[in-house]
Amino acid sequence: MPPQAADAYKSLTKLSDLRFPHEWFPEARQMQRKIILHVGPTNSGKTYRALNRLAEAESGIYCGPLRLLAHEIYDKMNAKGIPCNLLTGEERREVDPYAPLTSSTVEMATLARRLEVAVVDEIQMIADPYRGWAWTQALLGLQAKEIHLCGEPSIVPLVKGIADALDEEVIVNEYQRLSPVSVLDKSLENDWSKIRKGDCVIAFSRIQIFEIKDKIEKETGLKCAVVYGALPPETRALQAKHFNDPDSGYDVMIASDAVGMGLNLNIKRVVFSSVVKFDGKAEKFISVSQLKQIAGRAGRFNTAYANGEVTTMRPADLEYVTQVMAMPNVDLDMAGLQPTIDILELFSLQMPDEPLSKLLEKFEDLASLGGKYFLCNYRDQKVLAELIEDIPMPTLRDRYQFVLAPVATRIPECVSALRTMAEHYARNEPMTLDQLVRLPEEKTKLGRKLGSLEMSHKIIMLYMWLR
Repeated sequence: MPPQAADAYKSLTKLSDLRFPHEWFPEARQMQRKIILHVGPTNSGKTYRALNRLAEAESGIYCGPLRLLAHEIYDKMNAKGIPCNLLTGEERREVDPYAPLTSSTVEMATLARRLEVAVVDEIQMIADPYRGWAWTQALLGLQAKEIHLCGEPSIVPLVKGIADALDEEVIVNEYQRLSPVSVLDKSLENDWSKIRKGDCVIAFSRIQIFEIKDKIEKETGLKCAVVYGALPPETRALQAKHFNDPDSGYDVMIASDAVGMGLNLNIKRVVFSSVVKFDGKAEKFISVSQLKQIAGRAGRFNTAYANGEVTTMRPADLEYVTQVMAMPNVDLDMAGLQPTIDILELFSLQMPDEPLSKLLEKFEDLASLGGKYFLCNYRDQKVLAELIEDIPMPTLRDRYQFVLAPVATRIPECVSALRTMAEHYARNEPMTLDQLVRLPEEKTKLGRKLGSLEMSHKIIMLYMWLR
């Protein structure tokens, strides 16, 4: 290897050394932070305790996994008379430029400001293969005197190991469920007439959700609310409000796994219509963690449905649910990482002629990782980088913003919208939403109209994220 090439290779391997990610945040390392873990199952009050501490703080931030949750905390704090701003990828709301609190999605967490208290919710998502980097970044980089982490008990050893490397104190608070939940001895034996008021039926596709809704309303006369991932967060929250209100006329909830996180629901009984889900390639059993999180929504403290129940529609599925609910938690042992744009810019200086998709690929190949960390999956970013490869951009940083956009790469309309926005940006041309979104005609069939509206909402959210 020629000396020049050897030097370049050394520089690349040095830049892709991710074994000590805590060094990326020198300001946080200069502080003596205290890490407080609040761990326990669903409905144990762990997040409630952490939020009470946040409400007392002179300055602080809430970091959640969903825009829906960020909105909920924003509304709660302001309702208490505590000024709180909102910061998500799609939306910024400023009630006061000097507000002591901010509620944000975890990817948008502000790392440059010194705070008294930070609350990071669903910390077990630090192990997520796609988004885990955002929780790692929050844990390592938040400049808060107290960092309150809320999540499952499986996260404790990993957080303790990371904190040891930071030489920071960890306090673990363990919580038990405030109300019991039990798996029933019998399924509903595929009899939809056995559905009753207070039930939440779980399904894993929009088609199934609406088919089940029709069956239940036809066979029982009970009115159903629906919640699934493709619904806008505001619509999900409104459906949850209808279900929780005993006088609304909505008796049953039909929901996807989106119900497992971010909604407070008065559920008496969770009924799994199935325990398998299509993951994009094949039908697979839902994970232990996911099933427990969904089942844990049954029973809510201080409501008429305090004693929760879990069952299935099909007898064959009940055995799997029973086994999973009895399983102990498996400790998480690795946290996700993603290089900062600053690291990628330095990396690109050694490969100035390579497109971003190749830079990401090379970075993956060369990355050195410590025992507690893994590199988050770059599949979608590489797809988007290739999509806009031929579009000139002022800087790598500009291009990377488009590559990080929340785009469902399997949906052609969303991918096409991103490329159109990138082209307008490159030409420095303004763009309005009506150039991207066309609402369905009134005569369109309901199913197709709903799908079209959901697609339009995804594109609008993408537009807001990039604006």
